[in-house]
Amino acid sequence: MESDPALPLLVVDAANVVGSVPDGWWRDRHGAAERLRDALGPVAAHGLAAADAPEQVRT
Repeated sequence: MESDPALPLLVVDAANVVGSVPDGWWRDRHGAAERLRDALGPVAAHGLAAADAPEQVRT
């Protein structure tokens, strides 16, 4: 996927985000990563409320 230099790039440290919630993610690391990816879908489609423009989100 080629990036668009006109859009800010949002970088998510998935390991720290997933690991910040003690919900048993360590029993299903792959599933936890998929849930985070899926949760970022709306951000990729609509951007963050505090940002001026949509962000690039790469999965």
